[in-house]
Amino acid sequence: RGRPAEIVDVATGQSRIGHFGWKAQLATLLDFAGDAYLNEMGVTSRLFPHENAPNGDLALLAQYDLVADPEDQIDPVSGKGDIDFAADFMRLLAPPPPGRTSASASRGEFVFEQVGCGLCHTPVLMSGPSPIRALDRKPVALYSDLLLHDMGALGDGIAQGDAGPAEMKTPPLWGARVSAPYLHDGRAGTLDQAIRMHDGEARVVRDRYLQLSRDAQRQLIDFVETL
Repeated sequence: RGRPAEIVDVATGQSRIGHFGWKAQLATLLDFAGDAYLNEMGVTSRLFPHENAPNGDLALLAQYDLVADPEDQIDPVSGKGDIDFAADFMRLLAPPPPGRTSASASRGEFVFEQVGCGLCHTPVLMSGPSPIRALDRKPVALYSDLLLHDMGALGDGIAQGDAGPAEMKTPPLWGARVSAPYLHDGRAGTLDQAIRMHDGEARVVRDRYLQLSRDAQRQLIDFVETL
């Protein structure tokens, strides 16, 4: 029952579909970069020109923030700021290379589909039109539908963008073998733990996983660890 996040693109003011962030709250990599510069590093930009005050205290902000905003200035030669270069860097990163497969992992791919993991962790999507040939209408094996799902107790309790407190975007599984700990708050140290914590719309698939034999569960995990 996933649904697309309908949000406003910070850069253009247009209504767009969100793709980035745990809540699909950002439409483009440029928005994502600008948001990260502000909220993770405290750097303002043309997209996010206002500082976050410490605990909302504007007096503290005025006392200690002595740099004029926005701090990320446009380079007159390139016409770009740091957030543009960060977006370019992310845009041209190669996808994680697949890991080494095995007989167990090959069987696990069938189990993955059989129990229904692929209903939300969609194996392949097609990219849209792009002036960059390498990105133009290409198959992308990210294992996500990029939609919001009601995850019940697994939600983060935060309403953000178009997402409600229990809704989360399906996280891509590519690179899962090297991205532990798992889930939005890192509470799961292993893939098995992450699956067992699924709730809400994923409860039925989680229960199917729990009913598998230990061998079948291991095969499914072995498959995900090749992504």
